[in-house]
Amino acid sequence: HASPRQRHLRTTVTTQALPDGSYRASIPDVAKPGKYDLIFNISHKEGDDLLAGTLEIPPVPSTASAQKSQTQAHPQSLITTFLGDASLLIAALALGIGILIGMGLRGRRATSIALILFTWSCLPAPKAFAHDGHDPSPAPSGESLSGDVPRRLSDGSVFLPKTSQRLMTVRTQIAIDGEAQRGTTLLGRIISDPNRSGVVQSIAGGRVSPPETGLPRLGQSVKKGDVLATVIPAVPLADQSTIAEKQRELEGAILLAEQKLGRLNKLGPNITPRSQIDDTELDVSNLKRRILILKETKIQPEILTAPVDGIISANHVVAGQVVQGQDVLFQIVDPQGLWVEALVFDQLDPGAITGATAVTPDNTVMKLKYVGRGRVLQQQAVQLQFAIETPPASAALGMPVTVVAKKAQTLRGMLFPRDALVRGGGGEMIVWQHADPERFIPRPVRIEPFDGEQVLITAGISAKDRIVVHGAELLAQVR
Repeated sequence: HASPRQRHLRTTVTTQALPDGSYRASIPDVAKPGKYDLIFNISHKEGDDLLAGTLEIPPVPSTASAQKSQTQAHPQSLITTFLGDASLLIAALALGIGILIGMGLRGRRATSIALILFTWSCLPAPKAFAHDGHDPSPAPSGESLSGDVPRRLSDGSVFLPKTSQRLMTVRTQIAIDGEAQRGTTLLGRIISDPNRSGVVQSIAGGRVSPPETGLPRLGQSVKKGDVLATVIPAVPLADQSTIAEKQRELEGAILLAEQKLGRLNKLGPNITPRSQIDDTELDVSNLKRRILILKETKIQPEILTAPVDGIISANHVVAGQVVQGQDVLFQIVDPQGLWVEALVFDQLDPGAITGATAVTPDNTVMKLKYVGRGRVLQQQAVQLQFAIETPPASAALGMPVTVVAKKAQTLRGMLFPRDALVRGGGGEMIVWQHADPERFIPRPVRIEPFDGEQVLITAGISAKDRIVVHGAELLAQVR
């Protein structure tokens, strides 16, 4: 938005964006010659900015006045040129005659050479005149020879033209002094909620056989009780011999019991008591059941099912693979049930934590909720566990994160996004101050952690300083 002012009159005009990145505005109030103050209000979702400038429209001379000025200016310039060059002509003619005399030339030859020198001296030199109303251009300076390009100045600051600022999307923010909660930085990693995750293992081991629907793939959603795979146990040769021998014994016992039952039935109920016949039938039934169980033991597979609802996060089997007992074959995780486990090396009271955030390697910020702490010292550190309120899609088990826990203690400073901080040449943390419209100055600062997106600057800058919050890394690369 551009706002021109003339004679204490204010008009607001909305600019029109063009495809090449420039903007066009039609301002009817500036049609007359004069000076106009312009204020550009730049609005953007990442920050706002104000630019001030002056538009000067010179008066346009008429055709008659232009011809009159040229008629008056040119004769005077010609007379001045002729009077100024007359002495030069006389001096050139005298110099030529003196050269001829010194060379000893006489007669017609000397006269011809003198005429040639006089004619060459009378030739007018070309003159360059400035346009009417303009002074001659001054000598170019060192800054103008460098061009309107980004460059590092001798005092360490950076000159960045407005066109380059738009290309680099430089955004600034005014420093506001205030109080904020102090934070501490912890190292952590993402773990699973023990109540919303599980592993699938085989008890005895054997050969893996896929179910009718096939083995599950990574990322597949499963429900509790779904069949994932079957494991056919492998029976050693010694056990196979023992089972075969036991099976033959049972088959022989069944044959003898059936023969005995047949003889009792032939004698009839008058000779054989009914209780003896019933006992023999029961022995035959028990022997048949035992041999059936023995046969099923050799071929009955172990069915592996999902212990919880979730998605398959790890799959370590293929069809036909022989696995050992207690090997982890599948891992199931609920993507909405993720925790963060952090290590505390100092005496941090968990009751003093008022909030926490975690930052992943790709700068994704996650809000955390305190769950609990361990009472066992592990590698000189105590474990703290936090629950991720809304886990992002990029979160994975074992991913390292940086946890920023807020304390109840307050500290005075100025809050800025983490993108405003860059590393200086000596490894110190610096920010870039927007001192002039096209000049930026590096400022070393002292910071304190606040959360995953912002830091608290406690020293190095003053309130109301305009600090670059987007594009600071590109500014640091300007040489």
